[in-house]
Amino acid sequence: MAVTTGSIFVDVLIAVIPALYLVYWYITSNNDYWDKRGVPNVKKGLFWGTFLGKQSQADAVLEIYKLFPDEKYAGLFQFKRPVLMVRDPVLINKVLVKDFTYFQDRGGPIVKKDIFSKNLFGLRGQVWRALRYKLTPTFTTGKLRGMFEQISKSGDNMVEKLKEHSSTKETARGVDPKNVLFEFTLDVIASCAFGLQFQPNSPDFNKFKSIVEKMFTFSPLRFIRFGFVTIAPKLSNFLNITISSSDAAEYFTNLTKATIKYRKENNIQRNDYFQMLLSLKEQEESGKDMSHVVPSHVTEEDAVIDQMHYTQEDDQSIDTPEKLFSEEALTSNTVIFLSAGSETVARTIGFTLFEISRHPDIQQKLQQEVDSVLSRHKGWSYDALKDMTYLDEVIQESQRMNNLLPMLMRECVRPYKVPDSDLIIEKGTLILIPVTGLHKDPQYYPEPCQFNPDRFKGNNFKPSSTFLPFGDGPRICIAMRFAVVEVKACVAKVMSQYTVELSDKTQLPLQYEVRSFIPSVKNGIFLSFQRRSLKPEVS
Repeated sequence: MAVTTGSIFVDVLIAVIPALYLVYWYITSNNDYWDKRGVPNVKKGLFWGTFLGKQSQADAVLEIYKLFPDEKYAGLFQFKRPVLMVRDPVLINKVLVKDFTYFQDRGGPIVKKDIFSKNLFGLRGQVWRALRYKLTPTFTTGKLRGMFEQISKSGDNMVEKLKEHSSTKETARGVDPKNVLFEFTLDVIASCAFGLQFQPNSPDFNKFKSIVEKMFTFSPLRFIRFGFVTIAPKLSNFLNITISSSDAAEYFTNLTKATIKYRKENNIQRNDYFQMLLSLKEQEESGKDMSHVVPSHVTEEDAVIDQMHYTQEDDQSIDTPEKLFSEEALTSNTVIFLSAGSETVARTIGFTLFEISRHPDIQQKLQQEVDSVLSRHKGWSYDALKDMTYLDEVIQESQRMNNLLPMLMRECVRPYKVPDSDLIIEKGTLILIPVTGLHKDPQYYPEPCQFNPDRFKGNNFKPSSTFLPFGDGPRICIAMRFAVVEVKACVAKVMSQYTVELSDKTQLPLQYEVRSFIPSVKNGIFLSFQRRSLKPEVS
């Protein structure tokens, strides 16, 4: 029944239009922020185009990056919040590494009732530092050696599945290996993170797989939730609005509790990530001083993921009254393995195989390296994989060209004066590092559209201000080395058995799903896997 005008439609318009105007005013009321500070800027954000299906975040970042070729930084907005895009490599290094204490938080919304916010990615300040100090030793070279056997076994299972995709005339024309690669990474994660041994295609594995797939699937509702908690975090917490799926939270909470109970009752100890978390939980409950459990790292590889000395300027203490290893925190920090080692790793492998298939000379050289190293080491081992240095170069160049994280975000936690300028970055300002723009800038990578692994000769995944697939500084991806071993093992297993060819079913140039959180190719990448004629493989 119409109340004001006699028309329900007009009444609704009268109610809705002012509300929409207030939302628009709220979002745009800060549009002159960068103008007042003399910073070149654009009056746009990164998310509306993605939500409306017009432009991916990667394309939006690249577009703004190219608008200011001669600037060290430029301004934009996330809804009404000021964002500073930093283009200058020297300043990027200060933000991520040298002056880290000014930019130590990621700047994402604080969702207190979201169980997945209690891991390293979502935590802030002293609690984050304390947890990072204690978790860093779980990803050292020594720990990875202990996990290699399971990763290798998962790789063997993956190769067996590929046989099915090369056994018929139809599949020989090309298949999208996305599902096989995703299942490989899930097999690794299930074992190394949760200590689970699933049978292929079992109901338990399929349930695990479906839950993880939902975590990475875009939906308009999920985007709206993200926008709401970003614009109104306090109201979101009051209304109990979370970004993550309640089904996923319930599933992994129950899985964590069941795994803890099973291991305690059966006195089981395994050489996996979950066991390391349980050990830390027991130390915390017993009141044991854990400040001395962090060893001094001696390897160059370990030094890359342990840059915590850059945090000591602000607070050298790693003590916190908050419990770091409750069951809830264990669940959250086990699930972080999924974000670091499943979907992103599967897509990295897929893009690497795609690039290899387009460059037969590079593929041949890679196969020769794999054959030679396996012969010299008499089979598969962590050390054999480490010696595949050309494979390192190929993967890094693929990461540069097909970057999965278009940007890194940091939040200024205290006022920071930009060197050699009058600009003071205020507390609460977001800092955007345009990874996609840097990776495709001819100033740093001549002929950036050319696939050239030699760019990374001897680099061994070391980050720099212009190469940031895993970030840099104290907040560099803690599972970086684990992810690298996964990718290398999978690609090397494929190269040892197959020659990969690009199918004409693949649509070139690649087109990407606009609303995907990480790059997803429209209609897929189709490859054919041709068995190589080899002597029996050394096991």
